[in-house]
Amino acid sequence: MTLLANDYTSMPRILIVEDEPFIAENLQEMLSIFGYEDTEIANSANQAIKAIKTSRPDMILLDVKIKGDQDGIELGGIIQTQYKIPFLYITSYSDKETVSRAKHTNPLGFIVKPFTKDDVYAAIEVALYNKNRLAAGEGKTPANENPTTYTNDSIFIKKKTLLEKVKYEDLMWIEADGNHITIHVNDGRDYTIRKSLKEITDKLPKDRFLRVHKSFVVQVDAVTAIDSSNVHMGDLKIPIGRSYYNAFTATLNTISAS
Repeated sequence: MTLLANDYTSMPRILIVEDEPFIAENLQEMLSIFGYEDTEIANSANQAIKAIKTSRPDMILLDVKIKGDQDGIELGGIIQTQYKIPFLYITSYSDKETVSRAKHTNPLGFIVKPFTKDDVYAAIEVALYNKNRLAAGEGKTPANENPTTYTNDSIFIKKKTLLEKVKYEDLMWIEADGNHITIHVNDGRDYTIRKSLKEITDKLPKDRFLRVHKSFVVQVDAVTAIDSSNVHMGDLKIPIGRSYYNAFTATLNTISAS
């Protein structure tokens, strides 16, 4: 098969998020063969977010299992909700749990390892085509259709036979203690649930709730200040782990004051 560069007026900028140097460099070389010269590599969620803010790529190739405080799927959720940049997952994991987590972040597709040049080329070309088609309005719902919509702004917590609604804006922080977690709501309600912190955070919007410690997740909008040791929520202080600090602050819009 002869691979030809596409006919876009300007070649897209592509960010590769991959923590295996050999794979990242191999992908970059493949992209160069296809005519995609404007590429960048990041090996963690923290680096990826900085690259997104700096260069605003048109497409992201995102490994599902990057090392660090946030895996590729968690990063995919942030990209989808905060930055609206289309991305393709790179993965060697096609199990039900991984696919279930990944599909909720709305990727444009998957590139499954081990992959060939043809696999990568086809996936990128189809993804770019769909991106441009949607941007042109071809993917909009016709005006004469009236689809049912639902704004997902809450989580329902089962307490005995009752499902209690908790709005995301009212859910302040989540604390883990062994096999249990406690959800703290701003009206004083607390819910103790026998689940892991990861099981709960997978059900919450990735752009609104971030992990700041191995035992704590906070609602970003409720944070009033951050220092090197704590996240402040008014008078409340939540410890922030050293390894989580950079990843957390990288997602924030910051300026320096004199």
